Amino acid sequence: MSIATAEHPLKGQVITVDGPTASGKGTLAKRLAKRYRMKFLDTGCLYRAVAWLAISGGGNPSDEAAALAAARHLAGGGVFDFRHKGNNVFGVWIDGREVTDDIRTPQVSAGASMVAAIPAVRTALLDVQKNFVAEWQPIYGVILDGRDTGARIAPHAGLKLFLLADPAKRAERRFAEYAAAGKTLVEADVLRDLLARDERDLPNTLRTPDAHAIDATALGIEAVEAEAVRLASQAFGI
Repeated sequence: MSIATAEHPLKGQVITVDGPTASGKGTLAKRLAKRYRMKFLDTGCLYRAVAWLAISGGGNPSDEAAALAAARHLAGGGVFDFRHKGNNVFGVWIDGREVTDDIRTPQVSAGASMVAAIPAVRTALLDVQKNFVAEWQPIYGVILDGRDTGARIAPHAGLKLFLLADPAKRAERRFAEYAAAGKTLVEADVLRDLLARDERDLPNTLRTPDAHAIDATALGIEAVEAEAVRLASQAFGI
């Protein structure tokens, strides 16, 4: 295992942050990545990328053949890039084109949970995620944001977090995100879509027995981060 440094205090370590849609796991993972200077991957972006590719190609994300073709395209190497753009903002590129905003539409969000429910797609993307961990863990340490990263991608992680939040609160947060991005939606529709996505994603939203749950329903991001930092200090002795 790599030796930690002052610049990268969790070099050689892995933290997983899992949970349902709009639970705040992505925001927390980004803040922890910045705090500890770890390499970060939003694994959900892979499934969004698959959905976007399927839709862009005229296919339906729920169609296994179209979804699997898109997943194999990403797994082919050199076509998917997730990187820091500065100021704790991360972007996604597919085939050299930035699609950060394109993969965050409600249509792609719904499609992402459809493709994620297809076992062959998850299998196709499994090695992509595991290879990411293997490459960056010894250099900077890695933090993963997803639904099943502590169970399937990095079961060896030194710290596993699982964020929870009431569905109404999560829908409120997601509605605010869409509004900030200039998207006009009805909040009740956002809640309906979120509950439908929860149901689709349930088999792949996994909390392992060794994961620490943080209920973010009534907590601001600062309080959530403070609890995560406390747990990291306890787990890694920092």
